[in-house]
Amino acid sequence: MHGAPPADPNDQLATLRRELPARVELVEGGYQQAVDSAHTLMTDFEEAQRLRVQLGEDALPAEQRIEWMEKLTKVRAAAQASVATLEQVEALILQV
Repeated sequence: MHGAPPADPNDQLATLRRELPARVELVEGGYQQAVDSAHTLMTDFEEAQRLRVQLGEDALPAEQRIEWMEKLTKVRAAAQASVATLEQVEALILQV
């Protein structure tokens, strides 16, 4: 918005204070969904492993297992980075 006057800092703060509770709830819900999905993934893999052993099947090809491990390594790295971000947010909450 070229030519628009800068927003009043008081208005900005009031708006953020109104919006932040909903944003916290949104992040909370997203994390709960991610935790639930990870748990479901683990139980599905446990069941697949149990059935594979029970049936005497060979393990999946190494290429497939490596691909999945690489994807989960990236997901875990992103999750760990987000934890660091949440720790920063926790510190900022004390200052808002």
